[in-house]
Amino acid sequence: MMDLNLTFSLLTGIAAACPDGFTVDKNTLEPITTGYSVAVAGTQNSFGNYGAARVIAYANNHPEINALGGWYNSENGQFYYDAVIICSTLDEALSLAKAHDQIAIFDLNNLQEIRL
Repeated sequence: MMDLNLTFSLLTGIAAACPDGFTVDKNTLEPITTGYSVAVAGTQNSFGNYGAARVIAYANNHPEINALGGWYNSENGQFYYDAVIICSTLDEALSLAKAHDQIAIFDLNNLQEIRL
């Protein structure tokens, strides 16, 4: 189990240091640089401090979540947080993204968004 207050403090610090976005391991908060990042529907539209706390609590209660992510939406000026599952293959990521009604995934290997 995560220390929710410590994780919140560290995660919001990571977001401040990485204003364009990040993906980190849920337990260590170390950057993840390989695989495909797929956000889950359960934390859709989580932004600001409330969103960060919501995502951390969700990840703490869902063992399938293996990462936490954040990204800046330039269209509305909001910084979003996501509970994330890292997939090793593109096919797995696309299938999972469709199941969670996502419009895109992120390819961590090439730092590129992939629209569905």
